[in-house]
Amino acid sequence: MVVLSSSLLSFVFCLLVTIFTSEASTDTEIQVHNTTQNYHYCCDFNHVRGNYTANSTYHTNLNTLLSTLTSNTEIEYGFYNSSQGENTDKVYAIGLCRGDIKPDECRNCLNGSRANLTELCPNQKEAIGWYEDEKCMLRYSDRSILDLMETGPAFYANNMDNATDLDQFNKDVNTLLGNLKNEAALGDSRLKYAVGNTSGPDNKLIYGLVQCTPDLSGSECFDCLSQSIERIPIDCCKDRKGGRVVRPSCNMRFETSFLFYGDTAYVSPTPPSSTTTNTTSEVKSNKATIIAIAIAVPVVVFFAVVLIFFFICIRMRKPGEKFEALTP
Repeated sequence: MVVLSSSLLSFVFCLLVTIFTSEASTDTEIQVHNTTQNYHYCCDFNHVRGNYTANSTYHTNLNTLLSTLTSNTEIEYGFYNSSQGENTDKVYAIGLCRGDIKPDECRNCLNGSRANLTELCPNQKEAIGWYEDEKCMLRYSDRSILDLMETGPAFYANNMDNATDLDQFNKDVNTLLGNLKNEAALGDSRLKYAVGNTSGPDNKLIYGLVQCTPDLSGSECFDCLSQSIERIPIDCCKDRKGGRVVRPSCNMRFETSFLFYGDTAYVSPTPPSSTTTNTTSEVKSNKATIIAIAIAVPVVVFFAVVLIFFFICIRMRKPGEKFEALTP
């Protein structure tokens, strides 16, 4: 069953466009607009943020912003944010792709979501949509939404099948997601994402995924995911083989015997290995040795020449001649 959170913040009405995978609920008690795609979207139909007039400056800025949001093809980590316009006509937008989505697929997903979201939320200044099992998320508003942790609006979904050995299963799920939460919170400003699996009852693998928008601080990401994990035994997916909690700033999901994610698309650069460091040190050491030899050889030669000259001078002195100190 799909459950909407009570924390709607500025959104007071959510529409779900969905047809879940076979592992999830197909309850569509809220109006279904499209049964060919798994798409969730929330519009500000109560006009808390207000609406805009067609062909107005705000409307133009919104279209410009959404059409250029993914234009920077150098971004490979799946997070886009930008703004367009000034004062009351300024529009802000964020686009986030799941951590296993390749750059080209990410941009295609966000562009497709753009067309759907503006059509399904006409004239709304604020809206958010999640596309194809959270493959990507697009949101826009007339207020700044960057560097802001928001836990609503949210939606929950769960697998219709119950797990076995419930106490152990729930413990395994909580441990897995807790470890992934810690890992994601340590991510950088490009990616806060973690996936993994653990062996559950009957040796069945439990797969988990967590992600935050990377503009959050580590502590904000940790807090957002903690709130999501805490919903599992309350109103999300207790005792179920799979479930998810999806929010504007973070999302988490787990499934049993169903690998629902691929290889991570973006891997942050790693520091040089110890082998590279050792090699560099050896090179520096060799250079220092060469420099020392280059300096020492001329010095030795110089002193050798001086000694030879002094020896020759002594040999050329007259017999009986000696040096004496001068006295006044």
